[in-house]
Amino acid sequence: MPVKRVRVGVIGLGTVAQIMHLPYLASLPELFEIAALSDVSPGLLAAMGEQYGVPADRRYADYHDLVTSDLDAVLVLSSGSHAPQILAALDAGRHVLVEKPLCFTLREADEIAAAVERTGRTVMVAYMKRFDPGYLHGQQLVDKLADPRYVQINTLHPSEDQYIDIHGVRRFGDVPTEVVAELDRAQEALLDEAVGPISDALRFVYFDVFLGSMVHDVNALRGLVGAPESVLFTEVWPIDSKTPSVTTMLKHEGELRTLYTWSYLAELRDYFEEIAVLSSAERVRIQFPSPFLKHWPTPVVYQRMESGAMLESRVQASYDEAFREELRAFHECVVDGRRPLTDVADARADIAILQQIMAALAPEGLGGEAAAGRAA
Repeated sequence: MPVKRVRVGVIGLGTVAQIMHLPYLASLPELFEIAALSDVSPGLLAAMGEQYGVPADRRYADYHDLVTSDLDAVLVLSSGSHAPQILAALDAGRHVLVEKPLCFTLREADEIAAAVERTGRTVMVAYMKRFDPGYLHGQQLVDKLADPRYVQINTLHPSEDQYIDIHGVRRFGDVPTEVVAELDRAQEALLDEAVGPISDALRFVYFDVFLGSMVHDVNALRGLVGAPESVLFTEVWPIDSKTPSVTTMLKHEGELRTLYTWSYLAELRDYFEEIAVLSSAERVRIQFPSPFLKHWPTPVVYQRMESGAMLESRVQASYDEAFREELRAFHECVVDGRRPLTDVADARADIAILQQIMAALAPEGLGGEAAAGRAA
């Protein structure tokens, strides 16, 4: 029986769409057809339409027009909260693959969950690390660890431009000013709801650092050892900087603790991201490459004792690209009705944890859902 080819529309044609999603969709013609595109930049919409052979009448400035066209599924890759696009796609009867973050607030996540239940459509959140062959190999090793004691996560994040520039990402700077103003207004309202009237620097940390990057590690952590029970402390330093560092300690059930440091170190082009799960007798280190590099393997280092000797193995499980494997998994969800590994409930849990991490700062004026989480 031939494999069903899924007709997809893509909303948002920026960096991650150009580097990863569009090329990998095109590389899987037996699974996907890029049938429609939408973006608020007219120049970008035209350029990507020409590059991927999407006719002019299937290119939409307004995503509402895209989701009601003849499609099976929609990829939501735009910036900011994705709740409006997801809800419109679900109401139009489309399945959805959405880039992280799912949204900014728990209320939005609950609205999306209700829409999934109402429409019977699938929403899969694009946590590509969960489909990375190296991560999956490390996950098997972690599952066999006896009494893990300590998880250490370190992310050293250089400037993204040093990686993005090698891909020739197209930008046109032609988004209408009124569109930009409305997007900014909507984002600020959601930040008020999520974290309240805190400093602009801390609002930046919540939406750009927490929801833009740390959400991946929180989700990967939960996939390895489960969700933490509470947040013991959080520090952000320098407190009023656009180049912040964050350290937080998470308490899990029993004696397990996670210490997580994320640091923006702009100038040195050496992206470093490691999740290490450590027990008294064994250590598993999963080392992710930059998310802007294609087909770079994720090495897994495994240390243990045998016959009085310390042994260390370093495994490169595969050169398969996590973003491409993620698309294969989404196809199975759409065609076979398989439940997504990374669904709405999964993403909601990540947002709740990140709000608890923010609340542990306890700054003056912290409000919104994060303050409610601290009070709980």
